[in-house]
Amino acid sequence: MTRTERNGSLCSDDQPVLVVEGFRGTGKSALLSTLDDMLAQVPHARIDLETNRHASVPEVLSAVAFDLSRTYPKYELRFPRFIIGQLAMRLELDLTDHSQAYKQVETALERYRDMDTVRQVLVDTAGSVLASTGLPIEPPESLVRYAVTWLTRHTPGRQLALGTFQNWYGHRDLGLHNDPIDVLIDLNHWAATADDEYDRQRIDELLLAAFLADLRSEFARGRRADERSLNAVVLLDNADSELGRRFLGQLVHARRQRAVGEPDDADPLTVVATSRGLLLSEVPEADRARVEPEDLTAGADRPRCWWVGYRLPDLTEDEVGRAIADMGLHLGKHQRLTRLVHDLTGGHPASTSLVLEAIAHDVPAKWIEPEAFLTHTERRDQHAPTVAERVLDRLLAGTSETAMPDLVTCAAARRRSDGLALADRDLLTCGLTGYVEGIDPLLWPEEHSAGLTVLRRLLTRRLAERTGPDAPGWSEVHGALRHICRAGGDEEGDLYHALADGELGFVAAHLHRRLPELDCPEWYELVQAVVAAPRLPRTGAVPVDEVRALVEAAALEPPVVPVGRLVAALHVVSDPFTDSRRGDVHLQIADDLAEVGRMREGGPHAVFLEAARHHRREAEWWD
Repeated sequence: MTRTERNGSLCSDDQPVLVVEGFRGTGKSALLSTLDDMLAQVPHARIDLETNRHASVPEVLSAVAFDLSRTYPKYELRFPRFIIGQLAMRLELDLTDHSQAYKQVETALERYRDMDTVRQVLVDTAGSVLASTGLPIEPPESLVRYAVTWLTRHTPGRQLALGTFQNWYGHRDLGLHNDPIDVLIDLNHWAATADDEYDRQRIDELLLAAFLADLRSEFARGRRADERSLNAVVLLDNADSELGRRFLGQLVHARRQRAVGEPDDADPLTVVATSRGLLLSEVPEADRARVEPEDLTAGADRPRCWWVGYRLPDLTEDEVGRAIADMGLHLGKHQRLTRLVHDLTGGHPASTSLVLEAIAHDVPAKWIEPEAFLTHTERRDQHAPTVAERVLDRLLAGTSETAMPDLVTCAAARRRSDGLALADRDLLTCGLTGYVEGIDPLLWPEEHSAGLTVLRRLLTRRLAERTGPDAPGWSEVHGALRHICRAGGDEEGDLYHALADGELGFVAAHLHRRLPELDCPEWYELVQAVVAAPRLPRTGAVPVDEVRALVEAAALEPPVVPVGRLVAALHVVSDPFTDSRRGDVHLQIADDLAEVGRMREGGPHAVFLEAARHHRREAEWWD
């Protein structure tokens, strides 16, 4: 957003739209709040495009112009060209008689000399967008002051109607030779037929060009122009909405069109938008680039493009550990709690914050149970939302309640195609259309993230809690997914859903049979993928006792027992909801890996030996 000096004056460079990406709860809105606070001395506007998703581009522009018009040190911005366009759109013209409409526009512009009329233009044309910002909507003093200045500094008559600002509509800084009043009549006509997509696009394009022309002009004028070292800034939250894509698409189009003829006349505007990933997925690869945190530091080379994406990172285990250390808990091992919290949330910022908040209220016992974090209520009130419910509320903000049953069902699927197949098996109430529009974008975003992992885990818990005939339960959903995988030749998926449904005996027998058929790395990779299957929630059970109970219940044949015990133990320790008493289970896994390795011809393979060493080291964490 820094302007550079060229030929003795400050100029703006082409600025790509910076798109900050992340799953729900990764801190995108918090980042905009921080930027909002930092920009107190710079003209800036912040708008939530999800809250205002039914607004139009002209309404957003009016709200932005209003906020940029507030009084800032070194800046006193005015938007006369843009206001003229908004005024023209609101006139009641006789569009059946062009000469009459022409006179009406001239007369109307002459009549708009009243300060109180003009001062309300941006407020009125912003609709509800301006009110949603939470800022005072009393027109800023600078706007009131210039309302009189630019409307009264010309002599009455035709000169006023065809002044510098009106004339812009004739040339639009593009070398055009149109009659400006004719263009304003066209603008009024388009507004009268705004249901037409083409007319809406022409309105957006013209008013956005007027807005940017005002910005360029205002930054270049005035006695303090040489002190305006920073661009104006627009912060747009939730830009994935149709309004966000339309607004930013038109902005980039205007910039590209301008850059063709005036490469050194970039608009002095920096735009930061937040997205869950949809926004840039629709932008051609040639027009966008991605940056890492180190690329955003001062002096780093920026890619030359129209859009730049920056994905907010999840918290590392070290960052979670630092947050726990700062809490000053009286625990023997902060590392154990750190591992549990990070395994549970994956470092998703909002989820981690809520879990740590619960821990701060109830210091964990010597052994730690994640279930206690998730069921904690803020006021020890059984009707107050639990941490799990509060996390889900953050992750599902804006999601329709009617979509929830199918969302819970589809969360059990490992792949997009499997979730889609559930619609064909009549397990979804919303059908194929509802799946594509409401569920698919949420469960299968462009990029995976810790937030998505947490969402799936908590939705899976909801599936486990289902009772009654109104929606498919745990066994029905995993059974259907198992058949889908088997029909598609997906061995891994078949075993995954079988294990989730409690069929340890089937899974162990199958893996025992495959042990001599697959290379050791391939076999162990298959096992690790299968044991990632979710488990029905359990509380209070000592993990090693739970492994023994699972093996006994499976009634395994003697040759299969080591494989079955290995699968059961890996399944238990792979579950992020398992409590901290895991040391004995890791030791059991190490022993079973050695025994399974001896079952292969030629003795233990290096993959088993290394895995056994890993689990012995893990046991030290959980003693």
